[in-house]
Amino acid sequence: MVKAAVARAIGIVLVGLLMSCAAETPPVADQAESIRSGVPAELAGWQGAGDWEAYDRETIFGYIDGHAEVYLAYGMKRCLSRRYAGPEGEPDIVVDLFELASSADAFGAFTHDRDGEVAAVGQAALFRSGWLSFWQGPWFGSVYAEGETEASRAAVMAIGTAAATAIGVEGELPQLLAALPAEGLEPRSERFLRSQEILNTVHYLGFDNPFGLGSEVEAVVGRYRVAEGAAWLLVVRYPDEAAATLAEARAAGTADALRREGAVLAAVLGAEPPEIAAELIARSLGGAP
Repeated sequence: MVKAAVARAIGIVLVGLLMSCAAETPPVADQAESIRSGVPAELAGWQGAGDWEAYDRETIFGYIDGHAEVYLAYGMKRCLSRRYAGPEGEPDIVVDLFELASSADAFGAFTHDRDGEVAAVGQAALFRSGWLSFWQGPWFGSVYAEGETEASRAAVMAIGTAAATAIGVEGELPQLLAALPAEGLEPRSERFLRSQEILNTVHYLGFDNPFGLGSEVEAVVGRYRVAEGAAWLLVVRYPDEAAATLAEARAAGTADALRREGAVLAAVLGAEPPEIAAELIARSLGGAP
């Protein structure tokens, strides 16, 4: 009887604590709903053609088959899409908003293509050939005009700005970016990634995954000018030192130079000429040779 009474008392306390936590913790706003309600159906003369469409990790292939792997590599949760019909004689505009695993992953998707002119949309944005890309919090945005005119460019910017504003939250840049030395780093060359497939778009290594990249691993890569040559510097952070040590052994025949400190591994790739690898790896991870 005593044990039963104690159990009931503990249960009452736990229920009370749970109710207290529920009362004190506000519900997390669904950003998808904020987007649907916050992006007007009419902008700059362009009219929404139907409501927003939603895609998940399975149905996305039916929508953008052939490029969905990029977003899946960054932990895509869902995609919201809407078409805007233009005035007579103007092209339609398609907006796609991808919610990714984290703000770092949204930044990573944004850095997958760094061409274009800087635009003042979201936390960072680029515009080229009728296409605006941006990131805001854990979302990557793509706004594309199916033809480029002065009016459609203004509409693309207006739709992108409205979408970034509706998302609302801001995210932090990947902390690992600080591991890339500033000296010699080519502008806009830095990228955040987690998968071998994305690394292959920068420097092809095949699909053996010598660096053990995956969803629990973070990596940044940047292009460097060293003396009269150039190379990529890859910095990877693993969940623990054991994983980093294993990757160091596997990548020994792949990289031009390697350097490890604890759970972080730096590698020089594609050094031309090969002699510059030693100088670049010496500057990695904030250390001396």
